Amino acid sequence: MNVRRALPLLLAPLLVLAAAACGGDDDDADSAATTAAGAATTAAGGTEPAAAGGAIVVGSANFPENELLAQIYGQALAAAGFDVSYQMSIGSREVYIQAIEGAEIDLLPEYTGSLLSFLVQRDDPNALPTATTVDEQVTELGTVLPAGLEVLTPSTAEDKDVIVCTSDAAEAHDLTDLSSLAAASAEITIAGPPEFETRSPFGIKGFKDVYGAEFKEFVPLQIGAVADALKAGQVDCGNLFSTNSVITTSGLVTLDDDKNAVPFEAVLPLVRTAVVTPELTTVLDNVNRQLDTEVLKELMVKVEVDAAAPDVVAKDWLASLQ
Repeated sequence: MNVRRALPLLLAPLLVLAAAACGGDDDDADSAATTAAGAATTAAGGTEPAAAGGAIVVGSANFPENELLAQIYGQALAAAGFDVSYQMSIGSREVYIQAIEGAEIDLLPEYTGSLLSFLVQRDDPNALPTATTVDEQVTELGTVLPAGLEVLTPSTAEDKDVIVCTSDAAEAHDLTDLSSLAAASAEITIAGPPEFETRSPFGIKGFKDVYGAEFKEFVPLQIGAVADALKAGQVDCGNLFSTNSVITTSGLVTLDDDKNAVPFEAVLPLVRTAVVTPELTTVLDNVNRQLDTEVLKELMVKVEVDAAAPDVVAKDWLASLQ
């Protein structure tokens, strides 16, 4: 199995993270990172900062949270001496998995349940994962990941797919869970990313197979546009992520997953084995130890409500890890 487990928490990477910068050409940021690295090495009993870790291309899916996570991972690695570049907002899983398999990118943030379902169903659309816990998901990922790819230790941050509805639609159709949604589906217009139409068990195909749902209309939209359509009342329900701040700020109703169609979705790095080193693993493990669901929600409020750029939010959070 090619899953890497956590390495011991080291002092040096944490202090380097405290001086995290965007990894650009800013002389002050570079100087601060170098000074922190040297101090950390001395404190750990060494005499010289660690050598640069090599070139890493960090990618992301095409939604704000994944861009934020990519910046967090990338900036932490840059502060530790890696030469980091980015390919952001590549597209859906169907697109970016091809990119990492083709070595166009080296690392991207993933989610245990969705990644596992995608890989299991790529060859057999009717197959379902057997894992029921995050640990089991990581173990099963180790058996189905393509050669040359691996996942590192997951964080406790979780972001699940959810179905949310406008308060008007929820009241009119008595919508409380996915079963009630299925019962009213003939009168419901539902939106989601284009690939949501064929996904199972959490997708239009899965809802038909599991719940017998036949929707009035499926409207394919990008994730950001789904939220906009819900707020404008253009659709009744939509597929969002549980950390989307629009759910609470716009008074949307999240439907209960009464038949457990959505598996655990722990955030973790998907990496090309060729770039994995003990240094890279240690840096990302240290980040993931401090990244939980509440932290992720707070950071997403800054991105989605305060309109702060993901790279700025990532930089500020990494700098706070002192």
